[in-house]
Amino acid sequence: MSRVTAPRLRWSVAAAVALAGVFVLGVTSVHFALPGSTVALWWPAAGLAVSFLLATNPGPRRSAVFVLGVLVSSAAANLVGGRPAWVSILYGVANAAEVALVHGLLTARGRRPRLASMDDLWRLIAATVTGAAVIGVLAGLTAHYVLGGDFLDSASAAAFSHGAAVLVMAPLGIAAGIRRTRRPEVEDLVQWVVVVGVTAWVFHLDQSLPLAFLPIPGLVWGALRLGLRTVAAQLLVVGVVAVTMTSVGGGPFATAAQVGGIPPETVGALTQAFLATAAVTTLSLAVATTQRRAALAELRSEVELSGVVLDTAASAIIVVDASGTIARLNATAARLLGAPEDAPEDAPEDALVGRPAAEVFPVDDPQEVRTRMAEIADGTVPLRNEQDWRVEGLGVRHMVWTNAYLTDDDGRRTHLVKTGVDVTDERAARTFVEAVLEAATATAIIGTDLDGVITLFNRGAETVLGWRAAEVVGIRDWSLLHDPADVERRAAELGLDPGFGVLVHRLRGGAATETRDWTYVRKDGTRRTVSLTMSGIRDESGRLTGYLGVAEDVTRRRQAEVALQVALDRERQAVEELTALDRTKSDFVSSVSHELRTPLASVLGYAEMLEDGAAGDLTERQLELVGRVDRNGRRLLSLIEDLLLNSRIEAGRLRLEPRRCDLSDVVASAWTSVATVTSQRELARDIDVSPRPLWVEGDPAALERMVTNLLSNAVKFTPDGGRVSLAAHPDDRDPGTVRLVVSDSGMGIPPADHERVFARFFRSSAANERAIQGSGLGLSIVRAIAEGHGGSVAVESAPDAGSTFTVTLPVAPATAVPVSGSGGPAPERGVSDIS
Repeated sequence: MSRVTAPRLRWSVAAAVALAGVFVLGVTSVHFALPGSTVALWWPAAGLAVSFLLATNPGPRRSAVFVLGVLVSSAAANLVGGRPAWVSILYGVANAAEVALVHGLLTARGRRPRLASMDDLWRLIAATVTGAAVIGVLAGLTAHYVLGGDFLDSASAAAFSHGAAVLVMAPLGIAAGIRRTRRPEVEDLVQWVVVVGVTAWVFHLDQSLPLAFLPIPGLVWGALRLGLRTVAAQLLVVGVVAVTMTSVGGGPFATAAQVGGIPPETVGALTQAFLATAAVTTLSLAVATTQRRAALAELRSEVELSGVVLDTAASAIIVVDASGTIARLNATAARLLGAPEDAPEDAPEDALVGRPAAEVFPVDDPQEVRTRMAEIADGTVPLRNEQDWRVEGLGVRHMVWTNAYLTDDDGRRTHLVKTGVDVTDERAARTFVEAVLEAATATAIIGTDLDGVITLFNRGAETVLGWRAAEVVGIRDWSLLHDPADVERRAAELGLDPGFGVLVHRLRGGAATETRDWTYVRKDGTRRTVSLTMSGIRDESGRLTGYLGVAEDVTRRRQAEVALQVALDRERQAVEELTALDRTKSDFVSSVSHELRTPLASVLGYAEMLEDGAAGDLTERQLELVGRVDRNGRRLLSLIEDLLLNSRIEAGRLRLEPRRCDLSDVVASAWTSVATVTSQRELARDIDVSPRPLWVEGDPAALERMVTNLLSNAVKFTPDGGRVSLAAHPDDRDPGTVRLVVSDSGMGIPPADHERVFARFFRSSAANERAIQGSGLGLSIVRAIAEGHGGSVAVESAPDAGSTFTVTLPVAPATAVPVSGSGGPAPERGVSDIS
């Protein structure tokens, strides 16, 4: 079964049960009609039908079907009760018309019937009276023309019986949709017992006293203390008991008919009047009580809400009465005032209530506060004022107060509500920002709204642009201060129309900032180049509210940059030309050196043959001359080899053949090679080499050249009588390296030249002064070879104190793997270029 079909079926079943109840109650009412009366004493069937429609609110179509069912059920009940067919049908039509009219009036304009206010109660009474009038007229006409009865008596009896039934039972249908607001208590049971017991006693058969009013106080009790649903149910119970007992001759109304001889219609009218009075009285009190409870709950909610709002407000709120006494304050105000030590922790503000404001406010002049508070009744307290409060732990806080008066019903001012905001930090920050803006005299800071209208124009902007802030703030569009050509060019790049949107296009697209150069047009028409950084201004929720531009005048800087760029281009061109020239020079030196090397080798060979007597015996003078030729030729050959090696180093073509070798052997070979030179000089020579092998990973020929150059320098710059020494040992401070030290007692090197001695073609000032021969390439070659082996070279020297050159080389691993020199491509395998 679908979800739509199930509710319809449930309603249909409930409607069938209700219509069966209408039939049963109709038969019962006809059966219990007072003797001699043409209408029933009470017609609860009408009340049941109206109550069912009000409780289910089925809609127009199903309501019409149910009303048709009421017509059939009522007619059948009258027919079964012994009334003629035509009378039964007419009464059925009248009953159906009443039910339709009452339900229609209570649900007009789609409203759902309720009893939440007195207007709702008056609407129920009006609908009931209208329905009773209709049923009275129709029943009176039927009784008069068909049964021959009196029209007025029958009409009034029918109207009262139906009206009382509807007024008593309809509230139960309305209350069916009201949620229970309280749990049943003992009081409920006691009240039910009192109401039912008193009603049963008043209307029982043997009770003839006129005490029909006694059940009403019990009903009033329920109306004041219990809910509307309980009151509606009790009205129905009281009605059923009263009508039933009166129908069988019990109670004061039936006794009055028996003793006083009043007609049955009057007995019915009295009974219905009792029910109507009980219903109106009880329902009025119930509605009023419900309204009062709702009002109290709403007031309590508003009070709680107000308390929460006050206690959570960031502003200090203080209520002072006309005598200057604090009547109420929130937690923020209590924190600023400082609660007494004996104040409760959960509500420290309570300890301040009732104390004079002049004694509590932490101001320097309490008398001023006392004077101001005395002006509350006169209404002369300023609506806005400022005070400095000395708050413990916070120092002096500047408070801005907004004052408002509370008045009584006569319009007299009874209280002053003071709302204070601590603006100390805000004003300090504002002052700081204003000071920063004013201090930035060389930086233009401009703020705008979302449309580009200027809202901020600092002193720097006035300096850069020549406009006064008063001339542009709130008046001019920022884009009008830019060079139109710049704006149009940028607009074309972005595909936009020229205007302010060009400046903030990226910011509107989500970028945080944008920095680019723009051209400002000053008031006098001159143009300035500025570096402008744009950023968005956002509120606390992150919503964009404006834009801020910070611009720096970079006209001179950009001009300098252009000039610098031109100079750099020229410098680059000059460097390229010099590099090409240097390369040409190196190539020329290398070519010339190669060309000189071959004939020089031939000269040295022939000189050696002459010394050996290949051309005959030579005299001593001739041998001396040939020896000079040989020495100078070898010096020239050494210079050529230095030039060739230097050209390779410059070109990055220094090729090494590293292998695991003993540095001791290299040192011995170099020492021997310079022995012929030193042997002709009066020099003391010392050599100290470790007896253990000094394994290094290197090219023996290159290393020997390095040691030879160091020794040659030492011999060259040490006069006769001096000392030249060489030492080679493992480094005590670093076991992974070997130290080679060459020292002399020669002329030394000035400290200013220590680093420069390793430069190509550099000769120290001392060497130049003493005219010592040399190319200035020896030490540069030493550094290149040392660094090519992963080592280093250092010098320690002073004028006339000799020099000490220290070379450190890494120790070769147990299994040697050839390595390349530093500062160039990996060495190629082949014969060493160093010989």
